Amino acid sequence: MKRTLPFDVVSPMTVMAEAFREGRLKLKKHHYTEPVTFQDSCNFVRNGGNFKDARLLMGQVAGDFREMHPGGVHTYCCGSGGGHGLMSEYKKLRLATAKAKAEAIRRTGAKVVVVACHNCEDGIRDCVKEYGLDCEVHLLSNYLAEAVELGGAS
Repeated sequence: MKRTLPFDVVSPMTVMAEAFREGRLKLKKHHYTEPVTFQDSCNFVRNGGNFKDARLLMGQVAGDFREMHPGGVHTYCCGSGGGHGLMSEYKKLRLATAKAKAEAIRRTGAKVVVVACHNCEDGIRDCVKEYGLDCEVHLLSNYLAEAVELGGAS
């Protein structure tokens, strides 16, 4: 059931990007030097059409950003959408589905995968473990928090 709300619903990623564009959120340029990629979640990208906000934020803080291919609206699902990560009976199928995502991550050579969605965070962590990827998984808000410029520091 779709209902109309008296306000706009926006993702935290959109709020952070808007604050950055307006100068209310100051982020250190290329704070991170390790190779990093971004997981385009089905909710934010496929359903919400939000591709540019993550690129804006990652482009500021990541010195070595590597696009995953395919990406954007054509990205592979991590397998945990819709809460499937919470259903143990689907784990084997979910991880088999995530194999394509694991290979996409591996091809980037990234040491960090940043995600904006909590379902993706769990799904990518499982994917990294299952397929022996040599990388860490970080939630976008935490990743950005460490790069926030405080009191004029650079």
